Amino acid sequence: MPRNKVQSALRQRKQDEANASLATGQPQEKAYDCFFHHDDLPSPMENGILCVLPLKQLDGFPGHEEHFPLYTGQRLADMVDSIRRLGVQTPILVWKTSNGLYIIISGHNRVNASILAGCVTIPAVVRTDLTMETAEDLFFEMNFRQRSLADMLFSQRVLCVAAHYNMLKRQGRRTDLLAAGTSPDTQEKSHTDKKIAQEYELTRDKVSKYCRYATLYRPLLLLMDTGKQLGQLAAYEVSFVEDHDLQECIYQHISTGKSTLSTAKGKKLRTLFEAGNLDVAQIKAILTEETTTAKRPGRRISVTLSADFESYFPKKATAKEIEETIQKALELYFKTTKSSL
Repeated sequence: MPRNKVQSALRQRKQDEANASLATGQPQEKAYDCFFHHDDLPSPMENGILCVLPLKQLDGFPGHEEHFPLYTGQRLADMVDSIRRLGVQTPILVWKTSNGLYIIISGHNRVNASILAGCVTIPAVVRTDLTMETAEDLFFEMNFRQRSLADMLFSQRVLCVAAHYNMLKRQGRRTDLLAAGTSPDTQEKSHTDKKIAQEYELTRDKVSKYCRYATLYRPLLLLMDTGKQLGQLAAYEVSFVEDHDLQECIYQHISTGKSTLSTAKGKKLRTLFEAGNLDVAQIKAILTEETTTAKRPGRRISVTLSADFESYFPKKATAKEIEETIQKALELYFKTTKSSL
């Protein structure tokens, strides 16, 4: 069915069945069987049910704003205007949990714009077959499809790449989350990092590091968005401190700006943790070490020697050897000067 006819049919069905849907809160019919051909609707929605839901009944996915901030400015205004004129053209994806909550997987901006446009309902594809793990995978995967890596903060890139990586690894056991057009070989568990690297034009080492970063205590990961308080090399080492209580302690110390976390300190923390000796006192001692033992930066002096000094140094003397000779000469000079006073 052509897309314009699909949308017309969808709008008509919404109008005809809105009252019944609102009254019962029950899905009406399989979305895939209702209007859509295989290439018209993303495959994660094929196992869902199409219905019309009240906007006030929806809950955002936990941490959505943290990872994928809602549209603002002109982009939001354009979406609101479009919804006022045409309605929501593509159903959102919602997970109905076992306790009856309707959690948005994909469509937070459509929901927000619909509220601003004065709507009270929205077309949705509801899935009831998800776990928290698979729901989270879908959340990152579908939001990732709508954005490029360049549009994301560092923490968002990390979480999305890691989520996609985990999805591909699990597809050997479960195929219901296959992206449209995914070939059968992506279900292989082996060499998943290579597949992700090729798809997103990253090195395999980078994919591996992203997956390590994704295990960090979330506030620690968010510090990497600026790179000022936590660099990538130090974060990689800390990711091996696989105790979020200890990672939270690390975050508390460095987020205040009073402590720093260099790569060397990250390695110390990792080594102590892997030896079973890392605790809060050790973390504080390591992170504050630099502020108590920091060396004053030296003043570098650059001097160009004239040809008159050439005779004092061997012809094959290196710059370092010349510098050492001058240093010894100066030490002797000042020692002699002091003794003669």
